[in-house]
Amino acid sequence: MTDPATLAGELEWLTQAPPLITPPPGCDSADAILRQCAGEPGVLHRAAGTLAEQPRPRRLGQHFENLVAAVLQHSQRYRLVARNVPLRLNGNTLGELDMLVEDRNSGELMHWELALKFYLGLPDEPEERAWPGPNNPKDQLTRKIHHLYHQQLPRSTEPAVAALLAEQGLHVDRRLLLTRGRLFYPADGSATPPPEVTDQHERGTWQYGPAPDQAAVIPHGLWHYPTGDRAEAGPADRPADGRASMVLDRTGKPVFVLGETTETT
Repeated sequence: MTDPATLAGELEWLTQAPPLITPPPGCDSADAILRQCAGEPGVLHRAAGTLAEQPRPRRLGQHFENLVAAVLQHSQRYRLVARNVPLRLNGNTLGELDMLVEDRNSGELMHWELALKFYLGLPDEPEERAWPGPNNPKDQLTRKIHHLYHQQLPRSTEPAVAALLAEQGLHVDRRLLLTRGRLFYPADGSATPPPEVTDQHERGTWQYGPAPDQAAVIPHGLWHYPTGDRAEAGPADRPADGRASMVLDRTGKPVFVLGETTETT
């Protein structure tokens, strides 16, 4: 179980934070709809109550999906039709759709794709290796953008997928992207993000260990919301095992601290 106050803060962050990645041509941002849901009386309060009754997933991405789903489930205008929709044809898996959302006012059915990501900027690397995930150099920002643009979002327009959905009485009218996350820059700010990244994206910095003095360690489950519960950093919390960890410095700014052996490329 999660403290309802923390969940309320996470939901406020979800509905107010800037997107990380801009939608491709032909797709829209889901941000306006999410904020409209949050503006309906009592939606965030009821969503926090629903989430407080559920076990908190260990996977941060799944928790992010749960936050979005809880907001939609309590909206009067929008209806969460399905999530993690499996697409199978003749025994073959074609993939899945993150969410199908209906606008009750217009009857419009929307295919939503979601992503919550964190990346570290490496100034001297080629673009395809310049923004790795904190503990997974194979998780590259440019690769994720390509996957969203060319595989995940177009999936509902593929004839085979459209036919599968039609068998269930479903027809996708719009495709929307919802992204959150943070890019962590080197101290000199010398890394340049891809053009698909929004200008207003959330930012942090990264450095090699040890952690800054008086830093506070952020549990992995709160990387997206680093002002939640945290413990005072100490020598045992520093990334001696080579893994990156997120901390808040004394000014409250998020910093990724890397061990000297952390793999980034």
